[in-house]
Amino acid sequence: MIHKRFWGKDMSEALRAVRISLGADALIAETKNLDRDLGGGVEISTLVEGEIRDEADRDEVVSRAQPQVHPMDELREELALMKSMLGWLAPGLGRQNKVIKSLVNHGVTPENISKLLHALENAPGNNEQERWQQAIARQFPPPGDIRKSGERLALIGPSGVGKTSTLIKLTLFESRRREGSVGWVSMDEQRINSAGTLMTYAGILGVRFERAGNRSELKIALERLSDCGLVLVDTPGTNPRDNDSIKQLAKSLHGLGALRCALVLSAVTNGADLLDWVNSYRTIGLHSLLFTKLDECRYLGPIFNTALNAAVPLSYITFGQSPTEDLAVAKPEVFASLVLSGGGCDD
Repeated sequence: MIHKRFWGKDMSEALRAVRISLGADALIAETKNLDRDLGGGVEISTLVEGEIRDEADRDEVVSRAQPQVHPMDELREELALMKSMLGWLAPGLGRQNKVIKSLVNHGVTPENISKLLHALENAPGNNEQERWQQAIARQFPPPGDIRKSGERLALIGPSGVGKTSTLIKLTLFESRRREGSVGWVSMDEQRINSAGTLMTYAGILGVRFERAGNRSELKIALERLSDCGLVLVDTPGTNPRDNDSIKQLAKSLHGLGALRCALVLSAVTNGADLLDWVNSYRTIGLHSLLFTKLDECRYLGPIFNTALNAAVPLSYITFGQSPTEDLAVAKPEVFASLVLSGGGCDD
């Protein structure tokens, strides 16, 4: 066996270099951050069967020109590489540690696992499970759920993530926690029967209902509902890659008093798209992230990584298809429990 070293500006880039050169089954022996005076970045040492032919065969630097691969293939290969990194990620805990295995199986990135191991050193708790839960919970900003009276919240996001059903769930959930009436504003004129569906539910639930096709109409609708303790705005689905649509939505929502925005995202979306979408919608102004369809999601790593890297508070999570059930405040402790549970991941 010989040692072969790879460099990258960060862990992800160094891992790509390992994968391209040695494949997904590479045996990683050690990883370390390099001092700035040595050029910085990350160095990964691997074990390779064979003999050393020359110095170039021993050490490789990641190439900037990477071959194109299918995103799912890349995800599977990176998952295999992360599993091979268990030895250096937690040498004191061993490869069979259930918590580390759960995080890796969920798809939590090596960088975030390293952060959690760092946080674990000072985390309180009576046992390992409690300490892990506290270490994870402390990585998230405080929850961004609805708290005060007079809240005005617009649900924004791509089509198909469940904004309308989430609005209904939020109404029922918050009605049990607060006093005062609830108002809805539908801006989604693009989908046939969307406003009609909301109007029907508004009649059943006793919610005051308004429509708005543009910013001026939205301003008038909010004024009409000014005496409501809670107002929820259902916005049309927008393509995260369509900058013009996002700019138009931002123009409709900006400068309307205390109106805040919650970005609604489906938990079954791949991690790369999730983070791209968060960055796309930042121009509107994000106050919280709301993840739907967790019942359809087997691997929670993508939303975990997104929540940590986006540095935007979590507000709520939803489960199930029923518009009248299955919503909870996304407290960091709840989110930590979901990740630590294994979530149906293979051992």
